[in-house]
Amino acid sequence: MKNLLIPFVLFAISLSAQETPSKIQVNALTNKVKKATNKERLLLLDSLTSLVWRKKGFPFDSLAKETINLSLQLDSADLAAYHTVNRMYYFTGAKGDLITSEKIFLEFEENYISKVKKNRRLANFYKAGGLQYYNMNKYDKAIHYYDKALLSAVKTTDSQAIGEIYMGKGMVFYSQGKLIESSQNLQKSIPYFKASGGVNAIINVKNIMVSLYSENGFYKEAEKERKEAIKLAKKEEHHLFLSQIFFNYSVELRTRGKLKERIKYLEMALNEVEQSRYKVYYKPIYLAGMVIGQAEVNNISSAKKYWDLLEKEERKNAPGETTSFYKEAKMRLAFAEKNYKEALIYGQDYYNYKTEIKQFDGLENADQFLAKVYSAIGDDKKANEYLRSYQKRNDSITGLKKAKILSYYQTLYETEKRDAKIIEQQSEITLLDAKNRIKNQRILFGAIGLILIFIIIFSIRSYRFAKKKQLLEQQFARDLLQEQEKERKRFSKELHDGVGQNLLLIKNSLTLNPDKTPKLVDKTIEDIRSISRNLHPIQLEKFGLTKAIENIVEDLNDLTTIFFSDEIENIDNFFPKEKEIYLYRIIQECFNNIMKHSGATAAKINIKKDENKVTITIQDNGSGFNFEKNNEKQKSFGLKSLQERVAFLKGNISFDSEKNKGTTITIISYK
Repeated sequence: MKNLLIPFVLFAISLSAQETPSKIQVNALTNKVKKATNKERLLLLDSLTSLVWRKKGFPFDSLAKETINLSLQLDSADLAAYHTVNRMYYFTGAKGDLITSEKIFLEFEENYISKVKKNRRLANFYKAGGLQYYNMNKYDKAIHYYDKALLSAVKTTDSQAIGEIYMGKGMVFYSQGKLIESSQNLQKSIPYFKASGGVNAIINVKNIMVSLYSENGFYKEAEKERKEAIKLAKKEEHHLFLSQIFFNYSVELRTRGKLKERIKYLEMALNEVEQSRYKVYYKPIYLAGMVIGQAEVNNISSAKKYWDLLEKEERKNAPGETTSFYKEAKMRLAFAEKNYKEALIYGQDYYNYKTEIKQFDGLENADQFLAKVYSAIGDDKKANEYLRSYQKRNDSITGLKKAKILSYYQTLYETEKRDAKIIEQQSEITLLDAKNRIKNQRILFGAIGLILIFIIIFSIRSYRFAKKKQLLEQQFARDLLQEQEKERKRFSKELHDGVGQNLLLIKNSLTLNPDKTPKLVDKTIEDIRSISRNLHPIQLEKFGLTKAIENIVEDLNDLTTIFFSDEIENIDNFFPKEKEIYLYRIIQECFNNIMKHSGATAAKINIKKDENKVTITIQDNGSGFNFEKNNEKQKSFGLKSLQERVAFLKGNISFDSEKNKGTTITIISYK
């Protein structure tokens, strides 16, 4: 799930930028260090090491090691932990040496972490461990250390640190493809950043949310977050974040097939990163992206120009994201130049790298590329082999992604519905309180002679209102619990009886009979799709009837070999909501029948709107059927279900079909 550039990688080391110190300042402190002893020496070393941290031309690492060793000798493990974290960031960021950074972390954890007393230091140390293992693609370890960091951070008042930990967890879940968990943790981080005044951190989270939405096809949500992030980044003049936003948008455009348009945003990303002091880390990635972009639109001269610039970069092949983009740029350029022999070598290297880091959507990209290379050199057998592998990965990733998207929207829908009910009940309670106060005021301003009567009336009214309020709250609580239990029971049964059993069979088959595993995986995917179809169509609620139908067509084109096309006029709000869902299900059933029974290679839906009716025509070029002979077996074709649903809408349906000449279904529904 790392197709887009992740802005968090260097975020932790970019929060405390300082001006470059003068050599006079450094020399003065160095001379004082040489003359001082014990605690005074430690204080001076701490100041000197902090002064040269992240500054070129100064021996930071040797000073940091000296400070850490003296801190441990003088029983100041908290200070040692602080400088250990800075050493880790130094090797991760400035040196690109993840192995050394990990050794530093593990050595301190094993020997000295038990001596650290301050929760703030513990939280920052474990947070650095979480980032360390995230950068190494070791996601389980990353979550382990982020959780340990959170346990210490919540005992402090450091809102910034808590926000960074939630953001870090969100990034790990994002890279694992866990959409809901990622979104939840990223959203949790924002209030903490607002509390600490971390505007840059909020921009960063929004940037990550853009990547999250874009990666999973929520382009409208991604655009909303992107605009807000750009506005904040421009206000703060944060060129690094702006460059990341533009680069990630270029990757989204590539996914959507807008290859020429993406070039503009790659240029904008390069322009912004040139104005950032972190261009040494990000410019190689953007240059590699430009090579890929120019190669894919067959602009070979421009691709070679950017390749030459990339080759001059010191960190052109640094570990992590940079390596991935560099390897892809090399293979794309070779293919564009028709150097297929080199393209094959580079493509296989890219495939092996993605296999090594277990990035399965990257393997999908590698499969597709190798299929193209083998096709170009005339090895159709190998081309078909990689093409089948690509299609298999694509089907698997698409199926799982859709299940996650459905689950995500279902969670949002249920949460919004529950929150709306809570607000409604609270409003009624507030209204009752307001009425009660008004009555009290009227009683207080009554005649003195009727004070006793008014007090009695007031008491009675107060009791009634309090009782009504209590009953309302009790009823609300019961309704809420019943709804929750009802939903939990339904989801539990479907997951346990269907998907749960299939996953258990898959687990057993991997050991006992691996040949059966693909069929079991396919069945599991089908079960998930079946559950999805039975759930409420969230797209209908969110986007309207017209867009929901268009999305069905898009999904069918992605998931089946039948080519579906559409000509749909906007029919949003033409029918009441309860009628829209019936019409949506009718169209779904028609498409299901085409997939199951027609044997068609192409199908089309046409929707026209008149003043008081909508006409829906669905055609396919399949085998057709004899309607009269099948009239008594309508149930097997789903025809009876269709007729009953259309009749409920007070419309009519007709079938025009001949054997081997396709089928045309015409549905007319009146307003």
